[in-house]
Amino acid sequence: MKSLIIGALTATLALTACSTQSSDTEVTSSAIPTPESSGSDMQFEPSETAQAVAAEVIGMTEAEAISTIESVSSEELTYRVTRRDDESYPMTMDYRLNRINLEIDNGVVTKASIG
Repeated sequence: MKSLIIGALTATLALTACSTQSSDTEVTSSAIPTPESSGSDMQFEPSETAQAVAAEVIGMTEAEAISTIESVSSEELTYRVTRRDDESYPMTMDYRLNRINLEIDNGVVTKASIG
């Protein structure tokens, strides 16, 4: 009987904790900024620099490509090797405008993409 009462109290407390807030603290639609009014300067396309560097490193050795990517001073570019010869590596699915994905065959970059 005691465990039944404790179970009922626990369920009541859990439901009370999940209840909605009072109407004076709720978020209204007017509190959510619209894309036009957010003032966001978000970038949705890779920069010309990132695209140029990705094209430039094709044909370089892996070490030369990494050195080239790291030497860009106008913006912070990163890289990752997504495939080396016949071995593909696990990758996260996030899309990064400043990251260059390298595919390497026999020590030479054969493909470079942004992401």
